[in-house]
Amino acid sequence: MNILRVGTDCSGIEAPIQALLQLEIPFKHVFSSEIDKYCIESIKANYDPEIIFGDKDGTFPEGDITKRNIEDVPDIDLYVCGFPCQPFSTAGERRGFTDKRGNVFFSCLEVIEIKQPSYFVLENVKGIIGHDKGNTWKIIWESILELEKYGYMVKWKILNTRHYGIPQNRERVFIVGCKDKDFEWPEKKEMDDLKNYIDEEDNRSIISKTINKYKSIINKNSIFINTDFLKYTSFPNSDKICPCIGCQSTLWCVPKSRYANCNEYLKLQGFNLKFKKKLSVTKIKKQIGNSISVNVLKCIFEQILFTY
Repeated sequence: MNILRVGTDCSGIEAPIQALLQLEIPFKHVFSSEIDKYCIESIKANYDPEIIFGDKDGTFPEGDITKRNIEDVPDIDLYVCGFPCQPFSTAGERRGFTDKRGNVFFSCLEVIEIKQPSYFVLENVKGIIGHDKGNTWKIIWESILELEKYGYMVKWKILNTRHYGIPQNRERVFIVGCKDKDFEWPEKKEMDDLKNYIDEEDNRSIISKTINKYKSIINKNSIFINTDFLKYTSFPNSDKICPCIGCQSTLWCVPKSRYANCNEYLKLQGFNLKFKKKLSVTKIKKQIGNSISVNVLKCIFEQILFTY
């Protein structure tokens, strides 16, 4: 295989690069792009892209891809973007394309149309499907189908992190395109034991008023629960499945009687524990919670890169 040239937008903490490293696929990290200065700090601490759009100390200090000159974007073979979910998420205001972050999708589309990578992967929250009574998704999917004129085979599907090895209930929409070749979605994998995701070396314990308030309804065999949602659910399957990790530091490790730590967050999103954590716990957890699940990307990459 030739060296794969990879570029990512809305890069976060680079789940796509983490996936390629774990798969030991030869690649060149051509560019990352971010508007969040703290994500850029994490990217610089862990990876070595040739260009970081948004790095105030670099050649391209503007990280907003809606303002970027497409001529500054290098050629790539694989393009990945988890475009902002806030405009479409049930946890946000769901303003869709009226939110400027919602328009990032069209800048992603421009990269694909102009640079014509061999493969692309786009990701967003499940809520995008039903946003604005389905009109938002209709616009997005019709725009994606237009790429078929360039020879792309395109598909979309809702994939859940828990179906690809890691026991986290995280549903996300994935849009995949391959130029001049078809592909199949990865088959489901057996889910790992959630107990394996506890950091046994962290024996701190704390008292939580929220936990004490709802203690009577929490499954005694629970492993991870989200303290923000205890008023809505007792997390009946929390001995086997971790609830979806968000950008807040509210994931609670029941056996250890403490909030889940950064290593547990990283493992539940498929990251290697060698990931360098240069920021505060709160900022690192937010970055991990906003990331694409590495294990899901690994399965997708294996399908599009190695199957014919």
